[in-house]
Amino acid sequence: MTPPTANPSADSMIQSLQNWWSLAGVELDYADQPSPLLTPVAETPVIASSPVTSVTTREREEPKIPVRDKPLPETYDDFLDWLSNSNDLIEANWSKRRVLPQGVLEPEIMTISALPEKNRNGDVHLFNSDNQKLLNKMLAAIGCDSEKSYSATISVSASVDGRIDDQYWNALKTRIFHHITLVRPKRIICFGDLAAKIVFGEDLLSARKNKQFINHDSSKTETIVTFHPRILIERPLFKAEAWRDLQMLTRISAP
Repeated sequence: MTPPTANPSADSMIQSLQNWWSLAGVELDYADQPSPLLTPVAETPVIASSPVTSVTTREREEPKIPVRDKPLPETYDDFLDWLSNSNDLIEANWSKRRVLPQGVLEPEIMTISALPEKNRNGDVHLFNSDNQKLLNKMLAAIGCDSEKSYSATISVSASVDGRIDDQYWNALKTRIFHHITLVRPKRIICFGDLAAKIVFGEDLLSARKNKQFINHDSSKTETIVTFHPRILIERPLFKAEAWRDLQMLTRISAP
């Protein structure tokens, strides 16, 4: 008889889930370019070619990162207008749909996610209605009225495959830090593995272990990294872990 298996730890379950996301493509955007996962890959026919006397080796051309030769807009209104209309954003070629940040300036809490959420109809939001409701409850649990919060995504458009190539991370990190400077939040919650990697250079498991601080424009803002509300709805077991993360933030005092 096989002995019973010990209950897995929370960290091992989280690591397993992250591996499952990568293998299963949970975050892939199935709305824009659907394709059957089990379709066999067509074999490329082999065509005989005549021998050549010389071969010129050419290095693979790397994709070019948009370069902004002007400083980022210095006022919040100008920055928001730039996010809305500029064609030189990194994500300008990904999608025409842009999701702008929402909330009040100098908020008690600023939340940062990597990408907007896209539903099956192709509509894009900061959070869908269920996830927004859970976020409001998370904020209320640490004494924050959701109307005194601010939500933003690192990219204002959803990428086709639900990922952001790491060649863009530094530029997007510079931009979100500038965004934070203009918003002036008292505390920040960073949601998800991709956001943690871009902002802190750590995966979700590592970044969750301690309270973080974001240094921007001579200011230092306390920050925690935790699970995106979408994952907490899909995996309720992680809600206890998220609650422990939230408790690392300095509790908001009642007015």
